[in-house]
Amino acid sequence: MNLLFDIGHPAHVHLFKNFIYYLKNSGHNVFVVSRKKDVTEILLDHYKINHFPITAPSSTRYGMVKELLARNKFIFHLHKEHHFNASFGTSASIGFLRLKHGVPAYNFNEDDDEVVKLYSYLAYPFATKIVNPDCIKYKKWGKKRVLYPSYHELAYLHPDNYVPDTSLLRSYNLEPVKYIIIRLSALKAHHDSGMKGISSGLLKSIRESVRDYQILESDELKGNNFNPYDIHNILAFARMIISDSQTMTIEGAVLGVPAVRINTFIGRSTVIGELEQKYQLAYGFYPYQEREILDTIDYLVSQKDVRVLWEHKRKKMLKDKIDLNSWMISYFEKEISA
Repeated sequence: MNLLFDIGHPAHVHLFKNFIYYLKNSGHNVFVVSRKKDVTEILLDHYKINHFPITAPSSTRYGMVKELLARNKFIFHLHKEHHFNASFGTSASIGFLRLKHGVPAYNFNEDDDEVVKLYSYLAYPFATKIVNPDCIKYKKWGKKRVLYPSYHELAYLHPDNYVPDTSLLRSYNLEPVKYIIIRLSALKAHHDSGMKGISSGLLKSIRESVRDYQILESDELKGNNFNPYDIHNILAFARMIISDSQTMTIEGAVLGVPAVRINTFIGRSTVIGELEQKYQLAYGFYPYQEREILDTIDYLVSQKDVRVLWEHKRKKMLKDKIDLNSWMISYFEKEISA
């Protein structure tokens, strides 16, 4: 079969990479269109996934519409050359490909519909299936939903397909559990409009609270001092992660790393809410809750066996959840070959 993947975000490289490898090894022809966002292209190149970089993201509504039309045009042209049997991704374009050319479109998302209203109204009406974690909230398109007991991050961080390696830490002069990651997100996506994260003043206070640890800062706008494809291995051995990033909060939590999330998305993501409330693998705070934030960080720093405690919590979560990559293989072996 000829299969299309539309990948527009670094996290979605990780989401689909193992599935893409499986499909290629099974003899299918896989075509990937990418987006010039953050380190998306760097990751695809590192994992030796050939791709067509089409567009760069825009921060304006006009720019977003222009980008969507450009992506659609390129994808339609690519389909005329290769006649795709199915498409996968997190984009609206694969839905428009189905609308125009009848190619089955499988849309993956782990945000609640209310959080990504514009996206959901663009992407979902024309999708064949909407593939979501079973904990998300939705009101429409119920018959199209395919729900699974997992998270996107467990397609690449589940212990059945990922084992972190301490040897990599030496190249960065890091020791396990002796450093703390501070991740600052750009908060530039369309659904980030009006959202707030870690301020410069709060960041200064956080640095002071964890001054006895090596601090590894990752700034989406300023870049990192490490290779982007090493981040999960580095994250896996951190004492904790303090972040205003949704994705890295989830990644830390599913790896059993205490995660402190600071942004104005609190209460708006059932995936993170489940990790915070049901499994207690993460904490969520508004940026103005400075005292509560610093007290929680002090608590996590003072607990000598905090990573042992978090590993117990992680095991409880993993009993309830599945390896999403294995689920994708099993589901789509039946779905696209039917």
